[in-house]
Amino acid sequence: MVRDDLSDRLIHLTRGAGTDETKHREEALVNLVEILKSNALKGGNGYIKGGYRCVCFSEAPVSKLPTIMANAPAHKFKYQPYGVMVTKRWFYEKGGRPVIYGSADEFDRLPEDMKHRHVQLYFGKPHDVDFTWEREWRLKADQFPLDAEKVTVILPDRSARDVFVSQFQDRWHYLVLSDLGVPINPL
Repeated sequence: MVRDDLSDRLIHLTRGAGTDETKHREEALVNLVEILKSNALKGGNGYIKGGYRCVCFSEAPVSKLPTIMANAPAHKFKYQPYGVMVTKRWFYEKGGRPVIYGSADEFDRLPEDMKHRHVQLYFGKPHDVDFTWEREWRLKADQFPLDAEKVTVILPDRSARDVFVSQFQDRWHYLVLSDLGVPINPL
């Protein structure tokens, strides 16, 4: 049985900073170009307890990206329609694993080699802490090398694809969200 909420792919979307939506989109585009030029994703430690540097992906299917991008601002994230996609199998073979959602005190009970995977999940006062919507996978790393044969670049529309093809030639595989019927808000 096939379900539309499952995928054998993982997606890393880029984002921008600040509050201006146009600037967010431009910064996300610049971030993706830098990722592709360096052939690597840089690890970060934002929102990761213990300060571990990790490369993060979401296992949300491509068809669910509009929901993630629409809901992300409510969670103070500004994901944009630019990113990279890899297979779960490949990321798993490189050491990536799904995060472990649990209470704050469960972090201390995890073995050291698993603590970087902990994401707090809490229901109560003063407010819930629930990031399960991200369906996150992590790899503890300062950077994650990208293999052009294993990576698909995610772009919002054909005009963006044309720009990337002219800059990177046929080095990368591309997935154009608008070709799949994924609605992208114009800026």
